[in-house]
Amino acid sequence: SGGEQSCRLFQFHKDGFLVLEQFFSAEECDSMRSQIQRIVAEMEVPPHCRTAFSTKEEEQLQAQGSSDYFLTSGDKIRFFFEKGVLDEKGNFLIPKEKSVSKIGHALHAYDPVFKQITHSLKVQELGRKLGLERPVVVQSMYIFKSLLAVTPHQDATFLHTEPLGRILGFWIALEDATQENGCLWFIPGSHTNGITRRMVRAASGASTCVEFVGSEPAYDDKQFIPLPISKGGLILIHGEVVHKSELNSSESSRHAFTFHVMEAKGTTWSKENWLQPTPELPFPSLYT
Repeated sequence: SGGEQSCRLFQFHKDGFLVLEQFFSAEECDSMRSQIQRIVAEMEVPPHCRTAFSTKEEEQLQAQGSSDYFLTSGDKIRFFFEKGVLDEKGNFLIPKEKSVSKIGHALHAYDPVFKQITHSLKVQELGRKLGLERPVVVQSMYIFKSLLAVTPHQDATFLHTEPLGRILGFWIALEDATQENGCLWFIPGSHTNGITRRMVRAASGASTCVEFVGSEPAYDDKQFIPLPISKGGLILIHGEVVHKSELNSSESSRHAFTFHVMEAKGTTWSKENWLQPTPELPFPSLYT
């Protein structure tokens, strides 16, 4: 109902996040999972993962290849692997589908299933309820979350805009996310203090492709609250809210599809962000 909706939007502005259970159907979640299985089955291991290096130069070339692969992934569908899953020749040491940590960053633009989900009528309707006038999709990722924890961060550290407050994350649970298998944790209200750190493209010729400017604050663990969510649930994430996920200590996976939207009206996308729109893929409008 309208009243309930505005109450929930108030909650979002107060907390910096909003849990919407059963936003997507089980069928929609399953279609994303099976599509990812197809994509992984056809995946080629990228060249920089295949170079068995012996000299310093070869090692630097491999690092450069890896950073170029990441920096130019904004308008492609690319694979990012867990550590230690490939031998030095680029062969899998474990089953292929368990080797990938995430796939990004343009599933929303180039894959029919993920494009349909990203631009689904209910997502567009939610954008309008949030008052987004010219939302564009900046990136998307399929996250396998097999093991690793994700340290506390703010999305605006990586996706910087002038002014702040123009980035919104949509995080979709494709399986139940629990405290055991690595659900998200948030500090309610932490989206009101700006950001202390930015990840920027490093000067060309630098040894790394990106660097951090500013400092990482110490967060109080006791301030985080867990947000378990069932399959099909959506978490709306304000670009400046502090969130993290813990280790997945369970036997079960925790797949999620996530994409970020920017309100483009009156907003400048930072030229220093790692992710840049390209002539091939200018940021597409959320509203179709």
